[in-house]
Amino acid sequence: MIDLGDRCFEVLHLPGHSPGSIGLWEAASGTLFSGDAVYGGPLLDGFPESDIQDYCRTMQRLLDLPANIVHAGHDPSFGRERLRQLAEGYLKRNS
Repeated sequence: MIDLGDRCFEVLHLPGHSPGSIGLWEAASGTLFSGDAVYGGPLLDGFPESDIQDYCRTMQRLLDLPANIVHAGHDPSFGRERLRQLAEGYLKRNS
């Protein structure tokens, strides 16, 4: 947990794109800072350090997260519906 006084973020391990990928989750507001785990464009998993099985587990974890807003490492921020589209699409392509 990262306690900022008026806000508290849980550090989530979100591997797949890269082994040490993390996100910051604020449950009180439903805010996720996802880094490169998920973003508005095509999700890249072809790097030598990428792991598709880990990425699938991360996508499932993100599907279960009640996020209202996602601030990604790339592209504009988006809401829960777009998060679900991205995660479900990735899982469909890779399961």
